[in-house]
Amino acid sequence: MTQQPHGGTQQPPDGGGGSCTELVALHGGTGTGRFHWSKHVKALSREYRVHLPDLPGHGRTPLPDGGGYSLQVLVDPVRQLLRDLGPPVHVLAFSMGGHASLALAATDPELFASLVLVGVSVREHQGLDGWRSKFDPDNLEAEFPLWARQLSRLHEPLGGADAWKEVCRRDAKGLRIDVDTDALKDLRCPTMLVRGDRDMAVDPAQYAELRQLWPHADELVVPGGGHDVQLTRARLVGPALVDFLDRAKRNP
Repeated sequence: MTQQPHGGTQQPPDGGGGSCTELVALHGGTGTGRFHWSKHVKALSREYRVHLPDLPGHGRTPLPDGGGYSLQVLVDPVRQLLRDLGPPVHVLAFSMGGHASLALAATDPELFASLVLVGVSVREHQGLDGWRSKFDPDNLEAEFPLWARQLSRLHEPLGGADAWKEVCRRDAKGLRIDVDTDALKDLRCPTMLVRGDRDMAVDPAQYAELRQLWPHADELVVPGGGHDVQLTRARLVGPALVDFLDRAKRNP
């Protein structure tokens, strides 16, 4: 049985209505849906019903029975969520959530009305390994105590104040994210590729591969941006997201 992700849903001011456009925002490693997209929920919820699921093993969503952790454990509930909402669905996906979305797009492209990818890779590379190494909970607690306390609050529903440490250990080990890029050619919906120009966790050459696969794709390279540019450069990224989604709705 597929593990259903828990998380918030932000309704438009009019309460949603039957014709409301669904939008799913997927978080990255060690995060939650509401945290990693916190700076965009207000603007996006003016036009969309914004779903902010916590992927299995994060926030309010436990791992499936048996405790296994793999990319497929993340992909399956995203597939089910999009099917439940009524595809095609607009999706924003950051880092780990983007890797799950790429894997899903390779097999079920019809589920997507549009896809925004922030800080993703299409295969393993050294920079991605270096980024994951920063998730070590002992180092985080010693060097970034405020961040450690934030993670503790985010993941406390999984099993108490120290549950975040296991989340970080799992995500530090990494998930095999290699995707069949040839299969992605069948994804024909509007797409947008976002990355910071100083993001060690992405390989610009892999973004070039995606541009070749999707010549219609928008691309936003954020000057001075690191990995989570939707948070650290929200004033630049936010209007670009709204503009892209507006065009994607009008010209599917």
